[in-house]
Amino acid sequence: MPAPRSLPPLPAAPTAVHFPAIQRDELASGLRVWSLAWSPVPVVTIALLLESGSAQDPPDRPGLASLTADLIDEGAAGRDAVQLSDAFARLGTHLDVDVSPDTTLLSMTTLAKNLDPALALLGDVLIRPHLAEPDLLRIRDLRLNRLRQLKTSAGAVAERAFLAAVFGSHPYGHGTFGTSRTLEAASLDDVRAFHQGMFRAGRATLIVAGDAQAATVAACAHKHLGGWHLGGPDTESGIPVPAPMPPQCVMIDRPGAPQSELRIGHLGPARRIPEYHALVVLNAALGGQFTSRINQQLREAKGYTYGARTSFDFRRVRGSFSCDTSVQGDATIEAIGDVLAAFDAAGSTNPIEDDELARAKGSLTRGYVRHFETAAHLVRAAIDLAKFQLPDDTFDRYVPDVGTVTGGAVLDAARRFIRPAECVAVIVGDAEKHRAALARFERNVTELVPEF
Repeated sequence: MPAPRSLPPLPAAPTAVHFPAIQRDELASGLRVWSLAWSPVPVVTIALLLESGSAQDPPDRPGLASLTADLIDEGAAGRDAVQLSDAFARLGTHLDVDVSPDTTLLSMTTLAKNLDPALALLGDVLIRPHLAEPDLLRIRDLRLNRLRQLKTSAGAVAERAFLAAVFGSHPYGHGTFGTSRTLEAASLDDVRAFHQGMFRAGRATLIVAGDAQAATVAACAHKHLGGWHLGGPDTESGIPVPAPMPPQCVMIDRPGAPQSELRIGHLGPARRIPEYHALVVLNAALGGQFTSRINQQLREAKGYTYGARTSFDFRRVRGSFSCDTSVQGDATIEAIGDVLAAFDAAGSTNPIEDDELARAKGSLTRGYVRHFETAAHLVRAAIDLAKFQLPDDTFDRYVPDVGTVTGGAVLDAARRFIRPAECVAVIVGDAEKHRAALARFERNVTELVPEF
């Protein structure tokens, strides 16, 4: 008998993902070329992934990787910034440049017929940037203004303080933008030296997905990027493993603030670990979705916040685990206590229950296939494969591997990877109202003003 029309339809089983085969080539310069065939629409998405990011910033020049990346498309091969932007626009695209701790990414989407001229422009930006003094001065001024804006954002202040508290002096312990002091000290020689050392073909992977044959992609890559190597020895990109920092409460004073911005967490695992799928299920149940425990406790049950969310920031070496939220000022201490209690309970007195497990797995798997619908989606996924050196069947296995995660595996992951006793708590709020009460958490209390 069919179900009554008043009842919503039951969810279908998750759709399997069949990630397209990657055709690989390598140029004499060491540049790796990956091609993924996808032909429903005559477009291609192009991404150039460099194995260098803000973690390669010199210790006295945080922000140099991001500054260099910001300058390479300000003029190249005889075109100034406006002419270069116009050249990309005539191909119906624009160049996105993004710097993360582990990588620098240049990407664009254009018509398949424009693959050759698009790669020609990409080659100009990578190999023949002007890196001129007037451009440096203009970009520096823009970035200094941006840092002034970020300094007024409680969220940006909390993020900066959390990174420093969790990673300390490790290369992961600063943001990509650096500081005003180091930005003003960075010279054109610094930028050119970084470009020479880090923007190298042997450190890069070109990924193209769309309506283009692998042979065509390889031929265009050889034509426009085959001569890219830059002189001089390669620069070692190894990042040391960060050591755990002592637990503490970090207070950033915002006198009279009606809310407190909170970051509560500790050092986390790298991306390439066997427990990855158990961790994403654990996170979804604990704080990774609207119906998760922590959001329901802080938002629905107590009304402290509009939302609270946990996440693992997976990186190549080690990342972090944290809960991010903004709560009403008079609930600051209770909210920190509730988060730490939820962290502890998940691995001890109140493990993730069967219904929570089912909701978490459903939220992760039922819509997973939508992440692979376009050429841009495929490139984004392939970037993860290259960035973390993952197997080609990583995405094909995701739905079944998440589906087979057991409550026991989630409990074991909670015990091993969520450690409330090691947590740092960052509070951006009214210090006068919270300073004394922070003693409840038996951690050293540090008051500081993060450098911007």
